[in-house]
Amino acid sequence: MQSSQKPLRGVNLGGWLVLEQWMTPHLFAGTDAKDEYTFMQTPDAAIKIKKHRDSFITEEDFRWLAGNNYNAVRIPVGYWIFNGDNPFTPCIDYLDWAIKMATKYNLHALICLHGAPGSQNGHDHSGRIGGAEWYNNPTYRQQTIDVISRLAARYKQQPAVWGIELLNEPNAWRLPWVLRRYHKDAYKAIQSTGREGLVTVFSDGFMPRYMSGTLKAVPEYPVMMDTHWYHFFMPKWVQRRLPFAFYQWQLRRRTKLLIRLSKAQPIIMGEWSGVIGGEALSRFDTSHHKELTYRHLRDQQRLFSHLAGWFYWNYKTERRGIFHYRSMNEDGHTEPPF
Repeated sequence: MQSSQKPLRGVNLGGWLVLEQWMTPHLFAGTDAKDEYTFMQTPDAAIKIKKHRDSFITEEDFRWLAGNNYNAVRIPVGYWIFNGDNPFTPCIDYLDWAIKMATKYNLHALICLHGAPGSQNGHDHSGRIGGAEWYNNPTYRQQTIDVISRLAARYKQQPAVWGIELLNEPNAWRLPWVLRRYHKDAYKAIQSTGREGLVTVFSDGFMPRYMSGTLKAVPEYPVMMDTHWYHFFMPKWVQRRLPFAFYQWQLRRRTKLLIRLSKAQPIIMGEWSGVIGGEALSRFDTSHHKELTYRHLRDQQRLFSHLAGWFYWNYKTERRGIFHYRSMNEDGHTEPPF
């Protein structure tokens, strides 16, 4: 299965190989843990996380995606995937299995490095809440490149691995030139170890104008830029004081910008959600909240269809609802992927 010209329509398998407490609160119940790093230091953590990895995503999920005409999955992983890094435990066997399932069900897999050594953003989805030391430590950056290189080499004979994403949601505004340099070095590493046709995906770091064009693709190794869009990223004063129509205008404006930037390289919407920030929703009667949210989801789905692909965040969570894309689909609140 080679890289297809058909746009990617998929979901993120978040909360599986990189834990996020809000997505699976029962897993964290009875602990004070806030992220995977602290969770793995609680009693019986190794047993609990194995059970979670065995059950949270199963073959039935891949079958469902293929059966509902989705053609891609974005799989977040941490730098510890191969060898662990106490207290983190390795999980490469699970990624191998996911690629096997992607092959079986004819899905494109985008492997995304969600957590880098030292953290690229200090958020829970990097594995550890705290500082973002990755930018200040060249050893961390080299370790990250080594992981990227190993992933490219490991799946060199696995065409279901459509692409590898170099880093998820880095804080580009801190030291943007460091991030650009890393992207270039990691891209060279993929060219050295990965197969021809493997797509290298780099994040815009929430600075799409600045980051666009960072990588000059060679024909054998295509590149794409990843951007993310969430309404709840908008400042609360914007949600509170400006009409929701202002946000909708900004959404259309951003989409037009991304279409223009696509001339430098194709762009995917690696994460997006139908969630509307609470400050904005509070301006409407509660009886309108659900329909407004579902309409917001469908509007984005249509707008992002102009890009090279999109991946909803997330495929599932412990609870059904707007962050649980499958439940949205099953309840008739999404449009067909194509």
